[in-house]
Amino acid sequence: MDSIRDFVKTYSREICISAAVGVALVTIIKRRKKWIKKVYPANTVVHHQIGRGPHTPSITPFALKLETYLRMAKIPYMNEHDSITNKSSKGKMTWIEYNGEEVADSEFCIQYVNRKFNVDLDKDFSEEDQAAARAIQRMVDEHLYWTIGLYWFVYDLQHGVDIATLLNVPWLVVRLAGNMIKKQSYNQGVGRHSEAEVQHVMEEDLQALSKFLGKKKFLLGERTCSADCAVFGMLAQIHWHSPDSESVKIYKSLLVVEYSNLGDYCERMKEEFWPDWDDCITHGWTRKATK
Repeated sequence: MDSIRDFVKTYSREICISAAVGVALVTIIKRRKKWIKKVYPANTVVHHQIGRGPHTPSITPFALKLETYLRMAKIPYMNEHDSITNKSSKGKMTWIEYNGEEVADSEFCIQYVNRKFNVDLDKDFSEEDQAAARAIQRMVDEHLYWTIGLYWFVYDLQHGVDIATLLNVPWLVVRLAGNMIKKQSYNQGVGRHSEAEVQHVMEEDLQALSKFLGKKKFLLGERTCSADCAVFGMLAQIHWHSPDSESVKIYKSLLVVEYSNLGDYCERMKEEFWPDWDDCITHGWTRKATK
């Protein structure tokens, strides 16, 4: 009995947080069962995503990727910041619906939008350029992403970085997310490496991006292609977010050495497609985003 009392006394904060999260989850589950389907404006893409981020419009690269694409393609859309509790059929937190049709996964969302609105941002590029851009996008979406996830939710915690404050979520949520990222990245492959090896992998991906971009304005030249939204969505997470993150330190050190074109690229994409950027962020959680 004494050992139990000592345990409760020592970990009272964690127990309270766990209980609170448990109650919240039960409430969410009950509400989801009673979910009433909303009616949205006709012929408008409804972009379901989590809420706005502290320094970028989303802390999820795939949500920023998709919303940037909708802007690039000039598609009529509206945001619904509800996907933490209203996930897609695939469990994705970035998804769309259009006139009652639901589509999950940012890439499939883009392909769906292209068909529905007869859009093709890549049609004027050669097949070789399109193939190269697709390969770069796959590297970013399926490889670089895991290195960023590992730094944010695993390594940064080990280095004492306050990720919970950055993301404005309870400490326990960060821990749970970290465990999930570790498991998923291990299954994917990147998570099987040491931190030093993951750093090396991240540096290689960023160097490849920088060399491919070169002196071009965008990935394939003076005009954007669809892959630009994916690259921007991912780079934005380390270009603007927590300066204390180890991933940001790696990125910034590369910019100083020889890859400053990546930072310039981020700023160009922001200026080109996000003139309302300041209205779409919370400025470090100091205020609510107005858009």
